[in-house]
Amino acid sequence: MKTLIVDDFLQWAATKGMGLDPRYPQSAVLNYRQKSDSRFWCIPVKPERRPHFIASLIKLMGDWRSCYIWRHLGSWPDPVPDEQSQINDIVELRILKGLGLPLGTNDVVEFDSVEFDSLVALLFSNTIFAWSGPEDLYIVPDHASQIILTDHHHVIHVSFRDPEEAQAWVSRMEELGFDLPKELPDATFKRPLWMQ
Repeated sequence: MKTLIVDDFLQWAATKGMGLDPRYPQSAVLNYRQKSDSRFWCIPVKPERRPHFIASLIKLMGDWRSCYIWRHLGSWPDPVPDEQSQINDIVELRILKGLGLPLGTNDVVEFDSVEFDSLVALLFSNTIFAWSGPEDLYIVPDHASQIILTDHHHVIHVSFRDPEEAQAWVSRMEELGFDLPKELPDATFKRPLWMQ
């Protein structure tokens, strides 16, 4: 695992046709600069199904040698819990420490493909403990064909540089038992075109 500062990650992203969406200056929304498409899947309610769900999404990204993880609205938690920390915070901190994350920083983490299981573990932990926007994670493979976003609303979004790739992902996820949702997960979601 390597780390890099956010500015270096965003400079790299710009070379791949990505950038921060100017429509959302306070939210650091990473998106493609050209026409793209996206879908979202609901995170399985049963925790024991989540590693397979997450691994399926990561495998569908194809051949990647490294993958960037950006906690785009906040920093990784401080390495030492404060007196107000709840048991959930402490358990999450143990997991993140065990994965070797750069706690207390806002660094972007770069996982090598051989660290696949650690990447799945990080995203699994995120689906359990993330409850607000500053804990959402962007996952971007080095080929930059997709942008994955974990969402504290219990979904995972995938954006596709090539809009035609979306249907192949939908079909494969259906084969694996993960259908697209038919309803919005909550009232805060704008209904996407593909749900109309």
